[in-house]
Amino acid sequence: MNVTLRNIVAVARREFMWRARTRTYLITTVVLVVIAMAVALAPVIIRFIDRNVGAERLGVAVGTTETPIDLLAAFDGLLNVAATDGDEATDDFEIVAVSDEATGRSDVANGSLGSLLVVGRESDGDLKWDLYTKGLAFERTPQRILQAAAAITIQDRLTRAGIPAIDQAALFAPPTFAIQPPTDGEPGPSGPSTGEGAASSFAIGFALAIFIFMAIMLYGQWVAMSVAEEKSSRVMEIVLGAATPFQLLTGKVVGVGALGLAQYLIVFIPAVVVIVFQDAIASAVLGGTASVGLPAGLTIELLLAFGVLFVLGFALYAVLYAGAASLVSRQEDINQIVGPLNLLSVAGYMVAAYAGTGLIDIASPIVVFLSYVPFLSPYLMLSRMGMGVVSAPEVLLAVVILAASIPIALWIAARLYGAGVLMYGQRPGLRMMVRLLRGA
Repeated sequence: MNVTLRNIVAVARREFMWRARTRTYLITTVVLVVIAMAVALAPVIIRFIDRNVGAERLGVAVGTTETPIDLLAAFDGLLNVAATDGDEATDDFEIVAVSDEATGRSDVANGSLGSLLVVGRESDGDLKWDLYTKGLAFERTPQRILQAAAAITIQDRLTRAGIPAIDQAALFAPPTFAIQPPTDGEPGPSGPSTGEGAASSFAIGFALAIFIFMAIMLYGQWVAMSVAEEKSSRVMEIVLGAATPFQLLTGKVVGVGALGLAQYLIVFIPAVVVIVFQDAIASAVLGGTASVGLPAGLTIELLLAFGVLFVLGFALYAVLYAGAASLVSRQEDINQIVGPLNLLSVAGYMVAAYAGTGLIDIASPIVVFLSYVPFLSPYLMLSRMGMGVVSAPEVLLAVVILAASIPIALWIAARLYGAGVLMYGQRPGLRMMVRLLRGA
């Protein structure tokens, strides 16, 4: 046992140290850290750029139209965020009065005004709006102006109907609305209660599923390439004199897995720190107060589940990548032999993506069943956890099933590896794999 463990550690150390010193690994790690930090700081960067761009000038031309509402003040209140709790006010728009429509349109054309909003009335008395702008209808600025104009139109209708301004706010107060389970005593749903919370939860779960998918594809290919490289150079025949195929297989998976985990930690930990302290960073850069904490949807439980599913999911795929790669004699044939594993991983990732976005019902029986399938559970369980539609016992059951499948995959891969590493010149196929599993 001591010899076996010593050989596994020796092979793992060799794989780790050799690849960690390569220029490709070092450059890739630096690039990933920069990208991860940029993505984590994206909200702060965007807010900083928006602050430096300055407010857009919106001209409002009333003409002869009379309204009981101060339109300039109304648009300023609806389009600009007032200062609250010590935060700075956000003035995205500078609202100016325009006395002449033709002059205002000319100012929009030459860039003096960002947009011109001309106010009039329909034959039935409703307000009508004409927006002159160089922007497109679906862009952010026209859409915000449209929303503000709609709110002012409703306020104008209520005022003309004789409803006092003090009573108008009560008309639009949100009702008491609670989501209840169909059976008394049954716990209510734990998912997000708002659209914003649902979007945040989906984004977090989806991002973590992407991380696992990229890790399996990238580091699994590393394992396969390492096996094929040593086999094509005949180094494998020498190494087999000092270690058994099982020891070589396990050592390679552990070594490359540790290297991949190290790279992920180097990239992931700084990004998480930046996300947690994003408000403090924004406060230092943009001013105002800061509150530090995990973003909505990112919980300690989700991060722990991600770590466990990451390690187990990679181990399951990596041993099979190594076993499959031992059947080819040239590195050029790697993609062909590991193609089915790649497709299986892509399938799990796509189902998780479709379920998270609502294209597939995430609570449907087929999705629930697939979330326990070992090859798919690392993706689907994270998506279900992100949306809050899975309980802790369900996650634990999926982890147990995934962990139990690894020894089975290791047994299969070891038999393929033991027979395949010394096999040259034969075309790999399903029939050959079955023959090797029976007689290895």
